[in-house]
Amino acid sequence: MTKNKKNHKLKQVKCPAGFNFANLKAELRAIWESNIKAWKIDFAYPVSFVRQLISPVVFMLPYLLYGLVLIGGTYSENLAELVGTGDAVAYIFTGYIMMGFIGTAVWAMGFSMRREQWFGTLEAIYVTPASRLGQVLGMALHSTVHQGIGTLIQFAFIYVTFGIGLNIQGILPSLVIFALMLLALYGFGILISALSLILKEGWIVSDSLYSIMTILSPVAYPLTVLPTIAQQAAALFPTAPALIGMRTFLIYDYVPEVVGNVFLHLSALCVVWILFGVFVFHLTDKYVRKRGMLKKF
Repeated sequence: MTKNKKNHKLKQVKCPAGFNFANLKAELRAIWESNIKAWKIDFAYPVSFVRQLISPVVFMLPYLLYGLVLIGGTYSENLAELVGTGDAVAYIFTGYIMMGFIGTAVWAMGFSMRREQWFGTLEAIYVTPASRLGQVLGMALHSTVHQGIGTLIQFAFIYVTFGIGLNIQGILPSLVIFALMLLALYGFGILISALSLILKEGWIVSDSLYSIMTILSPVAYPLTVLPTIAQQAAALFPTAPALIGMRTFLIYDYVPEVVGNVFLHLSALCVVWILFGVFVFHLTDKYVRKRGMLKKF
């Protein structure tokens, strides 16, 4: 096979929604520019930007205050019997940071395409050489960094106000678990972004799924307090196993069997959610263009 033919074949290697692996540098540039555009919009409204940064702290306070009032302090013997640690502040904090990243997948990524419809730029995006999937990934990059800054502010507030005891040596493996969870959530976000193009009122889907994932994630309570069917359903989402793994490293006693199962579980969820999300996005992308639905707000 000649060199030209090989190059021609390489150019044809595309993933769903037009993502071109042969021109990966350009696709990454498009993702980066989409991220930069989102930051420029944020900075254009400084009051809203500051509110978004401090809102994680404000929204976390009810969880902490209700918990401290109910147990009469920062230590709970009942919690210690259920999960192995009675430090309510550390338990709630490590759980609540997940809620922000659930929102990143469900709301920020899920509404990335819908926002372009609101701005009147979706049709322009569809006629550019860049893939539509890159637009969603650009918003994922922006929202992850944005939420990460909010999480650091949360940590500083909790550390100064309540104090928090975490195992420093467990931070690195916890970050690995966290990265696996994020990848799986990205697949989930891609799925919702596709559904929002068809359903139009995509906030209904986002709000419902966000509520379900929050309930099935052991943010402020262990999974053992939920019905058996709910505990089984929690295994379908990455936040529950991720929280179990991260807490094992950060506030529990290290259990190799638990951690090994968590890594395998999250790796499988990454593959399943990413493939499923991209597949649905591909089908939706073809469907809305074929039916001329892009111009229908």
